[in-house]
Amino acid sequence: MKNLIFSLLTLIVFCVQSNAQPSGGIWMGSKSANQEATLLHKAWLDVWNAYQAGDTEKMWAFYSEEAAEIGPDGSFTVGKKALREGWDMFGKMMDSKPTFTFENSQVRMLTDDVALVVWDSSADIKVGGQQVGGKTKGMAVVRKVNGHWHIEFDSLTPVMAMPGAGN
Repeated sequence: MKNLIFSLLTLIVFCVQSNAQPSGGIWMGSKSANQEATLLHKAWLDVWNAYQAGDTEKMWAFYSEEAAEIGPDGSFTVGKKALREGWDMFGKMMDSKPTFTFENSQVRMLTDDVALVVWDSSADIKVGGQQVGGKTKGMAVVRKVNGHWHIEFDSLTPVMAMPGAGN
């Protein structure tokens, strides 16, 4: 169950992150790195559009075969096949299609073909009437292969107010 929730939340957050517009934040970089980051933002939008349209085959095409992720529950899943299986199983458990908000995506080009993407999101996901979504900070490592961006790793960290932090 934990792996299912994790896989769903991770995939959903990735899809949500793809709603980023090309004008999203870029940490730093040369003019060519900034141009590549803009292209990466457009790739995220393509993933989001595929998810919204229900085209999961196109959405999964953005994951490498060896993709791995760590979910908000700490579970670790490796391989696109395992990720898809978890997504499919969890999808059957949800009360309805989840809804998301997404904002503040930022891209940092590490090399010409590797980047780090960070975003904020919130998910409304219900299973058996219970809310299992919420606010998260997401992070993904992506790699460009043959002109296309692929997710190699992603993770979600639940956003929680710390006691006495003045939140």
